[in-house]
Amino acid sequence: MRKVSLILVLFIAFLFAGCGDEDPKPTANGDENEVSDDNTVFEDVDAQNDEENVEAPDETVVDEEVVSDEEPVEEPDENNDPVNSGFEVIGTFDLSYSGQINESVSLQSRGGNGTVNFTYNEMPNTFNEITIPMVGTLFPLAMVNSGNVIIVWLDGFGASDLSGDAQKQVFGISVPQNTVIGSGNMAGANMYAFFGDMTVNVMGGKFEINCVRTVTNVGNYEVTANDGSNLTMTASGDLLDPSAGAAYLPYPACE
Repeated sequence: MRKVSLILVLFIAFLFAGCGDEDPKPTANGDENEVSDDNTVFEDVDAQNDEENVEAPDETVVDEEVVSDEEPVEEPDENNDPVNSGFEVIGTFDLSYSGQINESVSLQSRGGNGTVNFTYNEMPNTFNEITIPMVGTLFPLAMVNSGNVIIVWLDGFGASDLSGDAQKQVFGISVPQNTVIGSGNMAGANMYAFFGDMTVNVMGGKFEINCVRTVTNVGNYEVTANDGSNLTMTASGDLLDPSAGAAYLPYPACE
C-alpha cells in the first residue's frame, strides 16, 4: 500500500506541473516568438499524452489477507473426570485401613483400624471404627470376595443389629488380593471405591450391596503391608456420578 500511495502522489504532482498557468502570457505584437492559440492546444495535448503515459500502479503489491483452507478444529468438551469420559465428579474421599483380612464373615471376624472421610454432593460424611461390647471391633471389616479384598465402613451398627438383617449405608473399597506393597493410581491397579446401601447380617455372613450412589476408580493409593492375612493401606480420590454408566454397573444406582 505504501508504494501505491507514493505513485499516486507523484502522479498528482505531475498533473500540476504539466498544466502550468491556466492562461499563457501573450508576447508583444510582431514578436516572432508570439505564442499562437494552436500551439497552446498542442501543448495541452502533449500534457494529456504525458498523463496517459504515466505508469499505472502495480496492483500486485497490495497486501492481501491470507485465507487458510483448513477448517477450525473443534475443541472437545471439557470433562471433570480425567479417567472416565462423561462422568461427573460429585465428591471426594480419603480413607485408611490397617487390620486383618477375613476369609469368611462370622461373629469371630474382626475389623481393623481406620476411618473414611468423604464428601457426597457437597455433604461431608465420616464413617469411623465401630466396636460392639462383648464382641469387639467389627468395622471397618476386610473380607475376601472373588480374588479381591473388600473393605467396608458402615454409617452405624449396634448390638441390636446382630440378630438379623440390617439396612445400612456403606462406603467400601475393592483391592485385588495380589496388590503388592507400593503406590499408584487406582485405575491402573483395578481398585474401585463405592458408596451406597447394604444389607448386613453378621451372624449369617451376609453382606449384600443393594444399590450405589457413586462408584469410582479415580484416585491414588499406597499399600505399606499386605501378606495375605493383614493389610495396611490408604487411598484418596474423586467420587463420580454413576448415572453415565448405569447400564455397566455391578449394582443398580440408588434412587
